[in-house]
Amino acid sequence: MIFRIATRRLPLSYRGPISPSHLSRPFTSGPSDGSNHGSNSAYREGLSGFKPFVRPFAKVFLGAIFTYQVIYWTWLKLEMDESKSEKNKEVAALEKRAREMAASRK
Repeated sequence: MIFRIATRRLPLSYRGPISPSHLSRPFTSGPSDGSNHGSNSAYREGLSGFKPFVRPFAKVFLGAIFTYQVIYWTWLKLEMDESKSEKNKEVAALEKRAREMAASRK
């Protein structure tokens, strides 16, 4: 496994001494005394296997987002033009009907 971290298994009945350094250790992401250096380097080695794929993935992902946005904006523009055209036709028909009604009243 790439991200396997070595752990020491202790029996459930283990009642060993607790060192004060474990009790007062701050909550940080890095090791406090460098004892965890081996697993950190294994983690970095595991990630280095994915490093060649980061740039191509980013390019494809950003290209897909750009393409989606262009298609979406184009579709939105076409829909707005179509609805505007339909509304203009409806207004023209209503104006024509209003003129006919006004002419028939005279």
